Amino acid sequence: MKILKDNKMYVQKNDMAYLNSSGLSIPASIFMQVFGKGITIIDDSNRYEFIEFSKPEDIEFFKGIDWIVDYNEVKDLTEEQLIELGQSIGDAKNEKIYKFNIMPVENRRQQYEQVTMDLELMDFKIFTIRDIIMLKRGQLSFPLPKGVELVLSPTTESSEELVEIKENPKKETGVKKFIKSIFRKKQDN
Repeated sequence: MKILKDNKMYVQKNDMAYLNSSGLSIPASIFMQVFGKGITIIDDSNRYEFIEFSKPEDIEFFKGIDWIVDYNEVKDLTEEQLIELGQSIGDAKNEKIYKFNIMPVENRRQQYEQVTMDLELMDFKIFTIRDIIMLKRGQLSFPLPKGVELVLSPTTESSEELVEIKENPKKETGVKKFIKSIFRKKQDN
């Protein structure tokens, strides 16, 4: 997740780790700020922490990355709107897969790595949206940068809860089924 506030861009370490492992280009100034001080360990204990960037060129770089969710664009969305956003990303993913599959074999060979990367970035964005839903519900907690407001979901008496996805979403028969698998009714004992 990224947040632009007071001419500074805040990016979660989780996104930085994914960016670094993705093989995508990273400006040297950003790489050195995050990874240039020796070994950088990003794990479950610090993955939601934010790194502050203030150089205009670094801010512009992050503005141009659409697979990192911009908190300012989604903070006021309802849970249903966030789910719809996830579904639209899943629909776009299915469309990309369809177009890839109907290409001639030689074109598929040439575009395989790029299409695979695009699909992985879409998955990453869907899981970030899930994290935002959990944050808004109070089921996930991490500090936001100073001055950034946390907009919680309205309290309801719904029996829905977020659950860990046990199955590989690529094996699901549809994107909507995958998105809905994130939300399951509690089983009354």
